Amino acid sequence: MLAYDRAGKGAPLMVFVHGFGCAREDWTAQLEFFSAAHDCIACDLPGFGETPPLTGEISMQAFAEEIFQVMAAADTGPAILVGHSMGCRPILELSIAHPDRVAGLVLVDPGRASTDYEASRRQFLSAIERRGFAAHARSMFENMFFDPRFDALRDRLAARGAGVPAEIAVATYLAMLEWDANRSEAAFDLVAVPTLVLQSTTRLPGEDRRPLKPGEQSPYQELMMARIAGCETDSYPGVGHFTMIEAAGPVNQRIRQFAQALVRTVVRHEGSRA
Repeated sequence: MLAYDRAGKGAPLMVFVHGFGCAREDWTAQLEFFSAAHDCIACDLPGFGETPPLTGEISMQAFAEEIFQVMAAADTGPAILVGHSMGCRPILELSIAHPDRVAGLVLVDPGRASTDYEASRRQFLSAIERRGFAAHARSMFENMFFDPRFDALRDRLAARGAGVPAEIAVATYLAMLEWDANRSEAAFDLVAVPTLVLQSTTRLPGEDRRPLKPGEQSPYQELMMARIAGCETDSYPGVGHFTMIEAAGPVNQRIRQFAQALVRTVVRHEGSRA
C-alpha cells in the first residue's frame, strides 16, 4: 500500500499524485485548501517518499493500480485525480482501467520526455554514466524553476530528487520514457472522463524546459487538447514546473471551479433519472 496523507470530508474524493523524484508533500497547499470541502488523499508513488519500491516491473500502469488500491481502501465514490508531471501518466491509465471510479482528471504541467524510446533511453543512460544519477537529478530540478524567489525551494527539491536510490529512479524514468514514446497518444484517445490541463512550462524531448510565454500553449498541451475528448486547459505563463506550488492560489481556484462543475453535472444527471 502506498504511503499517503488523508484530510477533510466531502465528495468527491480528491487524490493527488506527485511527479518524478518527488513526494506527497508537494501537495500541501492543495490539501490545506480542498480539505475544507473534500476528502483528500496525497500519496507517495512506489520508490518515492515513504513508499517502498514495487517488487515487480515498474510501469505507469503498475503505478495506476497502486493508486487504485488506495482509492478502493478509502471506500468512496468516483474521485477527481490530480497529477503533476510524471504523476499525470498513472492517473490517465487509472481513468482508462477504472473509468467508473474516476469523476475527472487534472493534469498539472504534463510533458512529453520521449517520442523515440530507444533514442531517449540511450541519451538518458549516457548522461547517467557520465555524471551519475545524483548530479543529473540536480540538474533536472534546477531547470524547473525560473523565479529567484523560489531558489531555496529549488535547492531543497533538487536535493530530495538526487537522494532517490539510483536504481529505482533510473528504472522509473525509463518506464516514463517508454510510456511517452509508445503509449501516450493511444492513452489520450481512450480517456473518457472530464479532463483539465494546467500548463506552465514547455520542452521538447532532449531540450531544456522553459516557462510559457503569454498566450502560448505547449505542443504537448495542444496534442492533449486534440486527442482527449472535451479537454479543457489553462496556461500559467512565467511560472515554473511546480505550478501547484508557485501559483497555488490560481491553480486551487481553477481546480475548485472544475470540481464544482463536475458536481453540478452529477446532480443534474441524477435529477433527470429521478
